[in-house]
Amino acid sequence: MSSPEGGFDGSSAATPTTLAGALDIANSGNTIILAAGSYQEGLGTLTLDIPNLTLQGAGIGETTIAPSSSPVCMGVSIEAANITIADLTLDGSQVSGSSVSCVSTTVAILAGGSAASGLTLNNLAFEGTNPAPSMGSVDLPTTDAANGVELTGLNGATLTNLEINNADQTGIQITDATGTFSVADSIFNNSGSRAIFFEDVNGTVTVSNNSVDGALNEGIFLRNVTGTGVITDNTVQDIRYRPTPGGGSGIEGGIIHTNTLGVVNTTVSSNTVTVDPNGETLGFTGEPLLDIDGIEVNMFDTAVGFAIVENNTVSDTDDDGIDSDADGTAVLDITIRNNTISGIQDRGISFVSTEMGTMRGLIEDNQITGPDEVNTGAEPDGIGIRPRGESEMDITVRNNTVTNQGRKGIDINLNEDDETATDNEATANFLFEGNTVTGAGDRAYDVQVDQEGLATGVLRNNTATNSGNDGIRLNTENSGQLFVGVLDNNVQGTASGADGGLSFRSRQSTSVLCLRIEDTTSQNPSAANDFFFRRQDASAVLELFGLTMPLAVVGAGTTPLPAALTNLGNVGNSYRVQNQVVQVPTTCTFPASDFAPQLPSLNLPG
Repeated sequence: MSSPEGGFDGSSAATPTTLAGALDIANSGNTIILAAGSYQEGLGTLTLDIPNLTLQGAGIGETTIAPSSSPVCMGVSIEAANITIADLTLDGSQVSGSSVSCVSTTVAILAGGSAASGLTLNNLAFEGTNPAPSMGSVDLPTTDAANGVELTGLNGATLTNLEINNADQTGIQITDATGTFSVADSIFNNSGSRAIFFEDVNGTVTVSNNSVDGALNEGIFLRNVTGTGVITDNTVQDIRYRPTPGGGSGIEGGIIHTNTLGVVNTTVSSNTVTVDPNGETLGFTGEPLLDIDGIEVNMFDTAVGFAIVENNTVSDTDDDGIDSDADGTAVLDITIRNNTISGIQDRGISFVSTEMGTMRGLIEDNQITGPDEVNTGAEPDGIGIRPRGESEMDITVRNNTVTNQGRKGIDINLNEDDETATDNEATANFLFEGNTVTGAGDRAYDVQVDQEGLATGVLRNNTATNSGNDGIRLNTENSGQLFVGVLDNNVQGTASGADGGLSFRSRQSTSVLCLRIEDTTSQNPSAANDFFFRRQDASAVLELFGLTMPLAVVGAGTTPLPAALTNLGNVGNSYRVQNQVVQVPTTCTFPASDFAPQLPSLNLPG
């Protein structure tokens, strides 16, 4: 292309004084090659409004674009389609609302509207002014603090090999958009808010092979992304908590995908998430870290989601390792498999369904190791499942290994919602199969059905070793009903003080426990009993499959197992029946030995 005197012809590099002139004569399809140097004098905000234009620098640290010597709201404004910016540094030190009125538009690169679609950013660096974190700092980013890249209303963009350091607010923010978006091979250090944020985007979003080191509340956050979301091969660490004026964003974590509407197919794979890599368990406010999960996939309100979370490594979170929730009338089908999870202060894997949400889940082949030191007030469980409200859940938990968990190994609990104080009327079908729990601080496997909850399930071919309390406990309270099979399990080494290696309880007058026990070994010399039955109220139901005569009340001790248990292949040295006899089946039905819940679908229908 032609150029003014002192400019360039398209094959030679421009000097720092000729950028404005080059833009004045550039046409669609031209490439402006920027030589090494700093381009800022007289520019103010750099506006690119020529379609199909390429702005090509000499490399990060070689070519720098700075807006001016005075604060501006935007460093670079994209106002045309298919623009490419590559191989340069953006100086954000003057992109600030501190001296000008920006009204929440402060940003280093801003592209807005469909006219700016097809943007490509490659091999760029952005330097903001966010200070390094310090204890006791509770100030939040202001509404006019600078984002690194903000794209709104576009149809597609590709962002690769970016380095965004000290962004005063969000590193990359993409909202109200459609099409295909990719953020890849990029580095984000010390973001004042989220590092990568998508909101209200319909299409295909891919976030891959990025490094996030230091962000506020969320590292990578997809909210109301519909269509397809892929988050893979990212490294996320040092996610810091700081409350918002309303008391917290409510959803904080290393990697999050949360929808309240629409349909999405989500894959979260091969990521490494370490929330607190240095063991500094205090947030900016000086209190213990709060509510920072490793990975979250949530469907709320009317959203429908199909998700796979696999091959991730998650460690050192103060809340859950991997968390998935469904509420409202949302539907979530989710598979969580082949993840390595360690040092989690709450649940290694958490499933929660509330209101009228529906969840179908598969948790398989995960390795979960408890924290070396449990924080004050923490109750770390390996896998915790909470069907609540009027929700419905089908959950299969198989072939997981849980080691040295501070509290429970694997549990499902249909109880009252602590936050809303609503009764539990949830329905759950569950299968625990082929799992190994070693060294649980409390119970290895725990099933509780309370309020008006209804659960049907089977525990099959599981192992519990050296738990601090019961190896397997099944418990019904109030009007809870549990229809359950305990088949081919092995419980060894339950600690002293436990009611039994296996403990079965029906507590109140309207509670129901329909129990089938076959081919299960319980040998626990330190526990009070190998098999413990408690029907606490005379009107409660505790019926045992295969029983032809009631099991009479018998105290703790060395009473050999009755024929009703040994004839079905069960092995143990002692049993106890407390309060009331165990009943012969008259009203109960029992799950079949091959009982299995409905498995989640892995893909969008059609």
